[in-house]
Amino acid sequence: MPETSTQSPSTNTASAHLGALAVCLAAALLLLWPLLTGQIMFGGGRSDMFIAGYSFRLFGAEWFKETGSIPQWNPYLFGGLPYIGAMHGDIFYPSAWLRWLMPADLAITYAMALHFVLAGWFMYRLGRSIGFGWSAAIVAGVAYELTGIVASQMSPGHDGKLFVSALTPLSFWVLLNAIRHQKTWAFGAFAIVVALIILGHYHMAYFLLLALGLWALYLVFWDPERPAGIKPVPTLGLAAGAVALGLGITALQVMPFFAYIPFSPRASGGPDQGWEFATSYALPPSEIFTFLLPQFNGVLDHYWGSNPIKFHTEYVGFLPLVLAAFAFGDKAKRTLALTLGGFALFFLLMSFAGHTPFYRPFYEFMPLLKKIRAMGMVFYLPAFFFSLLAGIGAERVFARTVPMRTLLGVSGTFILFAVLGAVGALQGLAESIAINERYEAVVANAPYLQSGAVRLLLFAVAGTAVLWLTASGKLARPVATGLLAAVVALDLWSVNKEFYTFSPRATELFADDAITTKLRAVKPPYRVLDAGNAYGWSLMMAYRIPTALGYHGFELKRYDELGGKNEGFRNLFSPNLLDLLAIRYLILPEAQPVPGFHEVVPKITTTFGTPAVLYERDSLPAYARVLPMSAKLKEDQAVGTLVDERFPVNRVAIFDDTAAVASPAAAQPFAVPTASAQVTSWKPGAMEIAVTGSEAAPSHLVVSENWYKDWTAMVDGKPGVVRRADHSLLSVDLPPGAKQVTLTFDSPEYATGKMVSLVSLLLALALAGAGFVLDRRRPTTQAAA
Repeated sequence: MPETSTQSPSTNTASAHLGALAVCLAAALLLLWPLLTGQIMFGGGRSDMFIAGYSFRLFGAEWFKETGSIPQWNPYLFGGLPYIGAMHGDIFYPSAWLRWLMPADLAITYAMALHFVLAGWFMYRLGRSIGFGWSAAIVAGVAYELTGIVASQMSPGHDGKLFVSALTPLSFWVLLNAIRHQKTWAFGAFAIVVALIILGHYHMAYFLLLALGLWALYLVFWDPERPAGIKPVPTLGLAAGAVALGLGITALQVMPFFAYIPFSPRASGGPDQGWEFATSYALPPSEIFTFLLPQFNGVLDHYWGSNPIKFHTEYVGFLPLVLAAFAFGDKAKRTLALTLGGFALFFLLMSFAGHTPFYRPFYEFMPLLKKIRAMGMVFYLPAFFFSLLAGIGAERVFARTVPMRTLLGVSGTFILFAVLGAVGALQGLAESIAINERYEAVVANAPYLQSGAVRLLLFAVAGTAVLWLTASGKLARPVATGLLAAVVALDLWSVNKEFYTFSPRATELFADDAITTKLRAVKPPYRVLDAGNAYGWSLMMAYRIPTALGYHGFELKRYDELGGKNEGFRNLFSPNLLDLLAIRYLILPEAQPVPGFHEVVPKITTTFGTPAVLYERDSLPAYARVLPMSAKLKEDQAVGTLVDERFPVNRVAIFDDTAAVASPAAAQPFAVPTASAQVTSWKPGAMEIAVTGSEAAPSHLVVSENWYKDWTAMVDGKPGVVRRADHSLLSVDLPPGAKQVTLTFDSPEYATGKMVSLVSLLLALALAGAGFVLDRRRPTTQAAA
C-alpha cells in the first residue's frame, strides 16, 4: 500500500514524534559517540572554539557567576574592546545559560550536540506540517541533520552557525503554522524564534530572514493549500510585526553592536568592507561537484579550490540529491517543489557572490551587505531546500509514483559520474578548472578523488537498490524507511567524520604551565606581548592574562592602526608602544638578550606544545601616566609620530586635530611630569587611579587601555572629560590638584536595549498566549456560527 500523506499536523502523535527524535539522536551519535567517553568538541587547531571561542565564553560565564551581570568590557585582547558591542559569541543565546550551571567546556559541547539533533527533528516536524508522511519526513530530517554544511560546522567550532541551521526548519514550521494552519499563537512564537536566530549568528540570520520573507509570500499568495479567504495584508502585517518584535527582543545585543560598528574595522572607510572583502570566501561555482563528490575539490588539507582555506563541506549526499530530483514530478506538490527549487537556486547564486554577475545588484542595494563576507555560509539554505525537496521525492518513492525509468535514469547518471571518478576520468576536469597556484595541490589530490569516487559509487549502488526495491513494492514500508534513512545517514557520515576532532576536557587542554602559573600570580593590570606566538590566538584569555595581541577579527580599528596590523603588528615592538601599552612581559620562543628585559622563566614547552621563554621589564611600566603637555595631529599622522623613538610619549599626549584641550601645547623643552598616577583598583571595565603630586596647569591622565565612547570618569567625585589619546588610548582631563579618578565602562545602548528587549519579549509572550486562547475558542465559535 502506498503511504498516505498527512495533510495536517493535528494527526501527528506524540509517539511518532518521539520515534523521530530517537532516529535523529541515533543519526547524531554516528558522529558524536565519543562524547559518551567524556571528550569534548573543540576541534583542535582548526577550531575557532579552541583558539578563541572557549576563552570568550569562559570569561563571560565566570564574570556572570562572580558579579551576576554580563561583562561589558574585555581587557584581555588587543588593549581592550567592548564585550557585547564587539561580539564574543552567543552572549545572550540560551546556550549561555548552560555555562552558568556547568563547566563551560561541557556546556559548549552539549549545546552544539543538542542543536545537531534538533536540526533533524525540526526538519521532521516541518515536513509533517507540510504534509509529508512519517517516513518521508524522517528521511528529510536525517538528510538535513547530516548534510555537510550543517554537520561540518563542528570542525571550525562555529556553534552560532549550527544554532541558526537548527532553527531554520523551526522558523519555517512556525510560520507555516501561523499562515497556512491559521494558528494565531504561532505569530508570537515566530517573534521569539526570530530573536533566537539573530542572537545565534547575525550573518546567517540576515539571509534566513530574507528566505522567511519569501516563504511568507509563497504561503499567502501561491500556496495551493492556503486558507480560503486569507487576507494578505493583515497576515503579512502580523508576520512583519512578529519580525519587528523579534528584533526588539534582541535589542540588548543589537543596539551595542550597531553603536560599535563605526569604531570597528567595518566602519565606513575601514579595511573590512568593499567588494573584495565582501566577495572573499564565497563558494566558487567550480565547487558544485562537492555537492556529490567532496573529494573532487579536496577535503581539509587536500583542498585545492580558490579560497585560502576550507574547514567545512557542502556535501549533500547521493540519495538526497536523487530524491530532490524526483520532487518535481509530484503533481500535487509541484508548486511547492518549484518554489523550493527556486529558493534553492536563488540562495545558491547568492553563495557564489562575486563569482557571477547575479550578486552585484544585491551587493549595491541591500543594506549592510558590503560589511558581510564569507558568502559561502549561505549554502546552508540551498542545503535546507534540497532536504525538503528530498522529502517530497521520498513521498513519491513510498507512494510508488516514480516511474522506474526515471528512477534508474537519474540514479544511473550519478552512478556514471562516480564510475568516471573511480577510473580517474575526472582528474583532467579538475586540473582544467583549477587556478594556476593550486595546480600541484590538484595533482596531489588525485588518489583522494579516486577513492572518494569509489566511496560514492558504493553508496550510489546501495541507494539505487533500496530505491528500486521500495518503488517496486518489494520492501515493507518500515523496512524501506529504515534502509533509506540508513543509507542517507551512513553516506553523509562517511564524509562528515573527517571533520570531527574530539578533545580532552578543558582542564587538560588549558592546563597551567610554568609561564601561565607565573603570570596568573601577577596582580593586574599589566600586559603581555607574545612575540613568538607561543600561545597565540586568544588562548591566554582563558587564563585571564591580558595580551597585546589576540584573535578576534572585530577589535577596535584604531588599535589595529596603532599596532600596525597590516605590517604584522610590528609597531608593538617599538620602545614607545612598549611603554604606551604597559607591556611588562615578553614571550619569545628562544632565550636571547633583550634590552630592557630580563628572563624570569627559562625555556619551557607550553601546554600547547610550543617553546617559550618569559621575560620581564627591568623597570615596571606605568599603566597610568600624567602627561602635562598635549599635541594635536591629523589622524593619519598620529601613529607615525608615536612610534618614532624621538617622540616623548611619557610627557606629551597626542589628540585629534579637532580636539579642544586646555593643557599646554607641546613645545621643547618638553616638561617633565610633576604628578604621577597609580592604579589602585582594576577589574574589567572599572578602575580606580590615585594621582600623586600636582601639575600647575590642566593635564591628562593617559591609561594603557583602549578608549571607547562608553567609558566615563569621575575626578575627585565630579564628572570628568574622557578623551581618546595617542590614537587609541583612554585619557581623562585632569584639573590642577586632581587626586582621584574613577573610570567605569557602561554602555547606554545596552541599558536601553535591555528595556526594549524586556518589553518586546513580554509582548511576544502575550501574543503567543492570547493566540493560544483564541485558537482554542475558534472551533467552538465557528460551530456556533
